[in-house]
Amino acid sequence: MAWQIKVTRVGILVFALIVLFGGAAILFQERSADFLHEDVFYADSARSLIQNGYYGINGRPETTQPPGLPALLAILFVIFGYSRTICLCVMAVCETLAFLAAYELLQRHLPKLVAASFCILLISSPVYFSMAAAWVSPCFPFFFTTVIALLAFENYENAPAPTSRLIWGLVLTSAIAASLMVASAGIALLGALVAVIGVTLLRNRRLGLIRLRRLLPILLIGFAVQGLWMHRKPAPLEWSLPGYPAPYLEQLKVKNGNYPELGMASLSDVSGRVAMNVFAQSDLLSQLVLRHGVNQAKIFILILPLLLVVAGWAYSMWQTRGEGVLEWYFAGYEFIYLLWPWKMEARFFLPIAPLACFYVWKGIESMHIAVMARPRIVGAVWFPLGSLLGISGWYWIHAHWHENLGRRADELMAFILCVSAIFAAWIAYTGRPPSFLDANSGIGAWLRRSLGTSQVSPLRLAQFAGCGAVLILFVMGVRNFRNIIIDEKPLLSFHIGRRGDAAIPQIDPTQNASFLNAAAPEVECALWIRSHTPVNSVVMARQVPTVYHFAERRVVWFPPISNPDVLMQGIQRLKVDYVVVIKHKAPYYLPDDDYCFDRLLANSRDAFQIVFQDSNLRVFQVERNLAGETSNLGRVIPSSPLPL
Repeated sequence: MAWQIKVTRVGILVFALIVLFGGAAILFQERSADFLHEDVFYADSARSLIQNGYYGINGRPETTQPPGLPALLAILFVIFGYSRTICLCVMAVCETLAFLAAYELLQRHLPKLVAASFCILLISSPVYFSMAAAWVSPCFPFFFTTVIALLAFENYENAPAPTSRLIWGLVLTSAIAASLMVASAGIALLGALVAVIGVTLLRNRRLGLIRLRRLLPILLIGFAVQGLWMHRKPAPLEWSLPGYPAPYLEQLKVKNGNYPELGMASLSDVSGRVAMNVFAQSDLLSQLVLRHGVNQAKIFILILPLLLVVAGWAYSMWQTRGEGVLEWYFAGYEFIYLLWPWKMEARFFLPIAPLACFYVWKGIESMHIAVMARPRIVGAVWFPLGSLLGISGWYWIHAHWHENLGRRADELMAFILCVSAIFAAWIAYTGRPPSFLDANSGIGAWLRRSLGTSQVSPLRLAQFAGCGAVLILFVMGVRNFRNIIIDEKPLLSFHIGRRGDAAIPQIDPTQNASFLNAAAPEVECALWIRSHTPVNSVVMARQVPTVYHFAERRVVWFPPISNPDVLMQGIQRLKVDYVVVIKHKAPYYLPDDDYCFDRLLANSRDAFQIVFQDSNLRVFQVERNLAGETSNLGRVIPSSPLPL
């Protein structure tokens, strides 16, 4: 079947709303002349590609994150010039195009109104909006390229003529290659193609060979692209520490990527990690769709989306007889991130969120079919499970009654679960499905019968109520946008002074506190270092991209190592001149800077002199003659915090 674009009123409305929110992400993006967080890595890597001809920053080639996004930004920088605004516009455009493609993909497998509801709810989520308007991340380009690849695969398989098949084959190959170059998780696409070929060969050898001949060139190009990236020689390690920046498979061996000193993982650690990531994704799905998260201690709630997704995926796999690329791609992507030893972040889940919603709906469909076909079995299964979840919910409410940790809507689920368990027991006892689900029953006929002269049936009213619920969630998402708008006044003041001038950008002292609340504390340290230290200084800091960008000095990573002897040896070996120590409110790595350095300072107090200090940050100069080395750096006079 040839691919045809059908224009419908629902399609026009969805298109308009998606473009509207994409445009809003551009118009209301975070106002700042320069980057304020660690996402500056992608812009500086793009500039390095232009100026130095290599991918990386700080004089070190990058071999962990693929170069797709920096390469795209480099092209745009050549055309439009270096600008953070350009980077954020790329995020918004990719988000918009991705959702337009996602709607086209979903409406092929779902009712158009359902597909439209999912896309509108997701793009109007404050999580998506705040990411697209304030952060540069590969998740949006990856979202776009993977959805295009999934669409192209379906069109490639159904192409009626060799010419159209060739065109869609080129689109599919390009999308897969781009996905691999934007994020390593793109390998899930290659795994999906291999699985589809394998299942088809097992079911029908002739059709499997035809599919193999069609997909083999695309697979070979994809594996070649991935192989060329993986073949790069990694940069020498600065510290002997498990986990980052080692490859993915090496990082899986660590118990906790954010806390590498905990050592290597055992089998029980891996199972606990998978459970934690599953519940974190369930919480993220709740935030995206329902506009509020769920306390991860409320397992009785978090497990419900999981059950629906698993049931929907299994049902969809049964429908496609295991030959659907969507199912295998979703499984491969989830396999990669469920084993992920780091904290689950929204950027990892956003590219797969539309498919998660798709399988939630398919799960609801599968439950309806199962109840109608095997009511006694469904009742017998759900009665103990629903009872267990309901009882655990009431227990949680009782244990946390006075702590005010939950929402009334969440606690209401405990009551609903208990009622559903009683209802399941009745179904298991009678062996009959609920009457309102049976179109041939009296209740089913009444639901479809018009009420009086209104020509509106109770079923139609229920559908209107569902649309109303979607509208309410939509309005809630838009209203929550006001909570993510950043105070632009101190950020706009950062425009004063161009990057690269001898003088650092100046900010009115009355606005300094507000500015520092908006920017990462590394920015303040780095600006001080740039204006008070020699250009050949070597700085040790936890957030390398931010400090390197603003300090314009060589930066060594401050590893989360609490052993003072190891840290001192590394400082001497890497010839560090200054150490940036920040007490983070929510540290990404553990132990935090201050804990690691205070242990070092207790052992070697005379080897360090504090030269800059503010409420949550310190900068120390290394006295190399006391640390067993000689120094050619001029002595820095300690100073109080300066207005930036």
